[in-house]
Amino acid sequence: MERHDAIVIGAGLNGLVAAAYLAQAGLDVLVLDRGTAPGGLASEHEIAPGYRLPRFTLGSGGLPPRIVSDLGLADQGLRFIRAEGGVTCFPDGRYHASYRDGVVYRREISRFSRVDADAFTRYRRDMLRAVRRLAPLLARPAHSGARGLFGRLRAQLAHADLIAAMSPDDMRDVLRLWTLPASDFLDTYFEDDFVKAHLAAAAMIGGTLGPCTPTSAARLVLPWLAETGDASGGAPETLMPAGGTSALVQALVSAVGAAGGVLRMEAEVTDVRIRDGKVKGIVLANGEEIEARAVLSGLDVKRSFLSLFQWKDLPEGLVERVGRVRMKGVAAKVNLALDAAPVFPGLPEGCPSIGGGLRLAGTIPAMERAFADWRERMPPRDPLIDVLIPSLLDPSLAPEGGHVLSALVHYVPEELHDGPWTEERRDALGDLVMTRLAEISPGIAEHVIAIEILLPDDVENEIGLTSGDLSHGETTLDQLFTNRPFPGAGGAETPLKNFYLCSPSAHPGPLVMGGAGANAASTLLAAMGKRGRA
Repeated sequence: MERHDAIVIGAGLNGLVAAAYLAQAGLDVLVLDRGTAPGGLASEHEIAPGYRLPRFTLGSGGLPPRIVSDLGLADQGLRFIRAEGGVTCFPDGRYHASYRDGVVYRREISRFSRVDADAFTRYRRDMLRAVRRLAPLLARPAHSGARGLFGRLRAQLAHADLIAAMSPDDMRDVLRLWTLPASDFLDTYFEDDFVKAHLAAAAMIGGTLGPCTPTSAARLVLPWLAETGDASGGAPETLMPAGGTSALVQALVSAVGAAGGVLRMEAEVTDVRIRDGKVKGIVLANGEEIEARAVLSGLDVKRSFLSLFQWKDLPEGLVERVGRVRMKGVAAKVNLALDAAPVFPGLPEGCPSIGGGLRLAGTIPAMERAFADWRERMPPRDPLIDVLIPSLLDPSLAPEGGHVLSALVHYVPEELHDGPWTEERRDALGDLVMTRLAEISPGIAEHVIAIEILLPDDVENEIGLTSGDLSHGETTLDQLFTNRPFPGAGGAETPLKNFYLCSPSAHPGPLVMGGAGANAASTLLAAMGKRGRA
């Protein structure tokens, strides 16, 4: 029977990161994926001949420099394009643009409020402080590879030590950030409703909280996680892989292969084998069995346990604990192929911030109403829309003169309160997005040569992601850090010996691209007594 040191289920970004680290540490690694091409949520496709874009996500964001360096991805040709922070466009025709240059950005804020322009220095300082506090927690496994009751206790105490070392002022700031609604938190810095809405819109995308929901202030830190510098700087930048997400995926695939790892596509894992209480290998859909010393799952936590195992073989109570993990679809995706660049007459000509994306948003009360519609499973009436036109900065993604546009439509329920998503309702959502786009780019509909509308149910059916939840589980405080994927089993290590989670269902979730894969590799290498750079 074929045998490997480690099998990774799923060739998404985190699965490939984990496989590359393990292979570089000398393990014999096999990556299995049911799809025809690697990448998972990050995989690209052609919406029309020559028009490439990631089907399910916007495609912005970068791997941490540590992972890029450890895996030698620059040697594999990986490069990132840096863009300004984006533009928020409001229904009344106003706009708020973000700029990397601190002087320029404060001048932009002054169009709304001079007081807020000064307050931004304090806000940026506090966001950077919060990032520095979070960085040690996000950059390492939740349990640091610790095994057994006492090992886990030591790991938990290490987290407690970080908190105990905080000054009273730092502790006060942490509590405010992790308990307040985003709206209340922003009120302590800014006076203008449009400035506050601009900052809130960038943070609410992808989450299951509204801007007025307690604890939603913590999401305000997310755009700053990769930011460096001091309080004098401007808005955080947007990163995009040069050549699209396919270039990022290919660099990881090359890193796995260069270290001796093997990737097999169209190889669906249907079962994980357990013997004597230990995971021993997997079974493919064609009946083929492959043994392994360890199995890492890049699937979400519910698919990992509830679809890969016979429930009777799982420890008592595990099925119930997994079932309580909250996974909810919250976003739809609209993809466009355009035969010409969209024009934005309401924005300054040549505005560089457009390259970082556009958000179509109302004020905070409007966002809260959109959140209320989602919570009540209503068809979206005024959703928050995040738009990226990556071909503006990377012409390789479309034929000459053409462009691709991705729109992530936020607060879209997986199921409606009064029935299923019909084709008519799907088309109505697409029409709503096109209407909103036409408000800032008149005539854009005349340049559409292809359109694709994807709902959370499409994500679940095509990628196998429970409820179409792009975050692999809600990112609320009770489902983060040592509580991710669930209390008592935080991190990559699971209650099943030799079975690990390397998907964003595990710590640090989707907060750090590739972080869950790196942490899973580190945890496994520690358990094997091997040294690695993960």
